[in-house]
Amino acid sequence: MRHAVAFTAGALVLAMSLPAGAQDFNLKADLFGQKTPAPKPPKVDWNWKPSAAQAQVARPSVICGMTVVPADPAIDPKIRVAPRANGVKFAIKVVEPTVCAAPQR
Repeated sequence: MRHAVAFTAGALVLAMSLPAGAQDFNLKADLFGQKTPAPKPPKVDWNWKPSAAQAQVARPSVICGMTVVPADPAIDPKIRVAPRANGVKFAIKVVEPTVCAAPQR
C-alpha cells in the first residue's frame, strides 16, 4: 500500500511540473495530409438517349425464379465460347427443369 501511495504521489508531482501538453498542441491546417484538391466530378449529359441498336438488346428475363441476363458480344466479344471439338466430355450435364416450364428461346 505504501508503494502505491508513493508511486501516485511521485506521478502527481511529475505531472504538475511538466507543462500541459494540450496547451502546446498546434493543429495544422492540413490535418489529414491532403495536398491536392479533390478531383472534379465528370460532366453528365442528362439529355443522352440510347441509340436504336442498344434498344434491341435482349432484356433480362426470369426463368424458374432465376434472373437470366443474355450475353451481349458487343460488350465483351469473348463472352460466348463454343465448346472444343477435341472429344473432351464435361462432367456437368444439362438438366431440364421439371417444376416450371422454361420459355423457348
